Formats: sequence, structure tokens, C-alpha cells
Amino acid sequence: MESEDKNAEPVTSQAFDLVAAGNVSAAVAAITARVDTLAALEAFAQVRGRAYHDLKSVPTMIAIAWEAVDFALKRAAASPDSENARRCKARARAIAYNAGADCWPGWGDPVEIKSADIGEGLKLAERSYELVEELDLGDEARGGAIWLIGALQMAFGHWSTAIEQFSRAEKAFHAAHLPANAAMARGYAALASRALPESHLRSAESLAAVLQSLQAMQSREAQFFADQLVTADRIFSSH
Repeated sequence: MESEDKNAEPVTSQAFDLVAAGNVSAAVAAITARVDTLAALEAFAQVRGRAYHDLKSVPTMIAIAWEAVDFALKRAAASPDSENARRCKARARAIAYNAGADCWPGWGDPVEIKSADIGEGLKLAERSYELVEELDLGDEARGGAIWLIGALQMAFGHWSTAIEQFSRAEKAFHAAHLPANAAMARGYAALASRALPESHLRSAESLAAVLQSLQAMQSREAQFFADQLVTADRIFSSH
């Protein structure tokens, strides 16, 4: 395991200032030149998040995410320590997933997300899924990765493909013994099915049943899923 870099926080601040000034390449150089690999990846993750939440720039956030993933995988390939290489790949997986999720308009966040951003988000989600499988992270991570691919396919209006992915995610969550997550995935399949004329009425009933099921679970996680389904339904119904 690499040592903690005590200069990581100043470097993160410096890198974000460079990103805010429009100089992503200089920010990347600042991160990778001054801190060890795992600290660099933490800095990348923080700067990526701030590009989204503070700058509200999805293209900038995406650019940073890809730089981080590329850096992590190159360091993993070069590391003689298999455990350290695995940590690098795991961080790449998390960064790719979070960046892909931030390309989905269904959260209702006050950011502009264009079609090209959704396309990049889908690539990031697929990369995250590949790493879940390579690292054998289990059914919960597998279900989350598949759900995100489905969500981004839904954002493209690829309803049938999205439904297939949500059904796969539901099966993975069932295998992980996560009933709230499984119900959430089933809810998104119903939401996507509402866009298809032949299943609109039946899917509306299915979505209502999922929301009732989630609310009956009386957990914070289930309530979050229910609230997010309602938000996504409102957003996609208005398209």
C-alpha cells in the first residue's frame, strides 16, 4: 500500500482552480506530478465531483473522469504489487461509475446534459461494468453497474434495451439479497416500458405497485429509491 501524501489537499485545491480557469491539462499534470497514485486518484475524484457540482460543467467533469481512469489503469498495469493494482482498478471503477451517473438527466440536478454527454456517460458506465466483472466485485456492484447502463440507454430513448438492462440489474440485486434495490430496478423497467404504446397502461400500474412496495419497506434507502423514481418519471414524462 502506498503512503499517504500530506500534500494531496493543496494539490486538489490547486487542480480545481486550474480546472475552473479552463486548463484541465494543467490540472491533470498538477495531480499526477505531486502525489502518489492512490492520493492522486482521490484528488481526481474530488476535482471531478466539483467540476459537476460547483462548475456545473458536465463536459469538464467527463474529461477529468477519463483522465483519472486512464491514469489509474496505467498505474495498475505498471504496479508490481497485485493488491495495489487492484486498488487502482477499483478506484477507476468508482470514478467511471460516478461520472457516468452524473451524465444521467434523471436526477433532476440543475445542470445541462447534452446528448454527447449521455453518450460519454454510457461509455463510462460500460467501462465501470467491465471493471466490476474483472475485479469480481459481486452482485450488488454488478447490479448497480447494469442499472446505470440501462438508465443511460433510457436517456437516449432506447427503451427496449433499457428494459433488458433493468431486468438484468433486478436479477443481480435479487442474487445479492437486496430487495429494495431489486424493486428499484423493476420500477425503472416499468418507467421505461411506459414509453412503449403497447405496454403503457400495464407499466403505469407496475410502477405504482413498485412505489407502494418501496414505501412499505420503511427504510431510508427504499424511500430514496421511491423519491428518485418519482423524479425520473416526471423528467422523462415531460420529454
